[in-house]
Amino acid sequence: MTPTDAFLLLVRWLHVVAAVAWVGGNLFYLLVLVPALRKPDQDLSAIGPRIAARFRVVVDGSIVLLVLTGVILALDRLTSSAAGVPYVAVLGAKAVLVLWMFALAWTRRRSSLARIQAETQGSVMRGRRRLFSGAALLPILGVVVLFLSDLLRALFEQGLAS
Repeated sequence: MTPTDAFLLLVRWLHVVAAVAWVGGNLFYLLVLVPALRKPDQDLSAIGPRIAARFRVVVDGSIVLLVLTGVILALDRLTSSAAGVPYVAVLGAKAVLVLWMFALAWTRRRSSLARIQAETQGSVMRGRRRLFSGAALLPILGVVVLFLSDLLRALFEQGLAS
């Protein structure tokens, strides 16, 4: 393994860890934390801001790592002859979805406590609307982006074999 290969392996690993932390954190938030806090007598005034602040650190760190490592990985793959038009198209779609995720994360950082309280107290109709809110949309987009990452790997390997 050359030093360049070792560097790219480290970059790929950091990229995956950051993605898993962000997407996994969002899934935890949506599937575990919000339902657990969905008690009418639950006082979120003490814990809500602490949860939001701690998770904000994870999200911010993940975004920085994802951008830095993503640019390095994209440049490495795009400079290879194995990256054909399908690869570039999927990479473009992934980039658009990632930018959408960044925008959702940015808009969600405001009024974290009010958002947590609103998400933990709601009717069935609001539950359906929440499916396409930032809280549910972030992990959905994250899972789609992870799928596109695997598709990119398959397309690249197919290009190498050709």
